[in-house]
Amino acid sequence: MKKILKQVELQNAIIQLAKINIVTCGNCGSVVLHKTKDTEIDCPYCDRIMDVCDCPDYLYNGIENNQVY
Repeated sequence: MKKILKQVELQNAIIQLAKINIVTCGNCGSVVLHKTKDTEIDCPYCDRIMDVCDCPDYLYNGIENNQVY
């Protein structure tokens, strides 16, 4: 579990420093990078344009409580 928490910490550092978020496409499930100021995400893999709320963060605080971990 400590390793996954470290990954969440590193992703949060990327978001804070680079203003780039890492999400999962709400349509095809691919990992997509986008600027934090974006209001839409244009998935380069399935070519679908979605609202930011349709693409969950790849890693997030609380992921360690997921039954997978």
